[in-house]
Amino acid sequence: MISTETVIPFSAKGCDMVTLSLQHALWDTALQQELRVGIAHDGKGLWLAFDVFDQFLQAKKRSFNDDVHFDNCVEFFFRLPGDINYYNFEFNCLGSIKAAYGPDRYQREFLPIDILQKIEQNLELSISNQNKTGLINWKINIYIPIVAFPFSNISSFRNTTCEANFTKCGDMLPQPHYFSWVYVDTPNPDFHRPEFFGQIHFS
Repeated sequence: MISTETVIPFSAKGCDMVTLSLQHALWDTALQQELRVGIAHDGKGLWLAFDVFDQFLQAKKRSFNDDVHFDNCVEFFFRLPGDINYYNFEFNCLGSIKAAYGPDRYQREFLPIDILQKIEQNLELSISNQNKTGLINWKINIYIPIVAFPFSNISSFRNTTCEANFTKCGDMLPQPHYFSWVYVDTPNPDFHRPEFFGQIHFS
């Protein structure tokens, strides 16, 4: 775990977010336009807003818990206090979702489909190439309700300090790439490393 702490604001409708930069280009990834994620909470759920620039788009609408990381994909890794396990939520640029829980990348239990459907019904997506960067800009707004953490005994996020990382990948793109909010110090691509999560505190 990385010791620096980021305060996540309370926002009833997700309008007042803190913005974080996915500033670390990992595993020989070339630098590109800044990637950002906004995050806030309303006590009973988490608001996430990813703002992404990509050179290539390659994705398909996938079934729940399919391999979205092969596509243009953003990811949220999250561990609640006192837990040795963590959640990962992954979304491709078409809104397909994968989510699981466990102690590492190998021992994971997928979240039930009915929970992923609750997340899917609140997704907002946009894709545009009308900008000055020469890249494709896609955005995804996500609300993850507290029921999407079914393996944890939590009733509110208020005044809670957790651990997290926010990442971007595209394993099967013409030029695979990997970005993260917190630097991941491993020789090969692997975001499932909770020792490199950063602290976030929900106000």
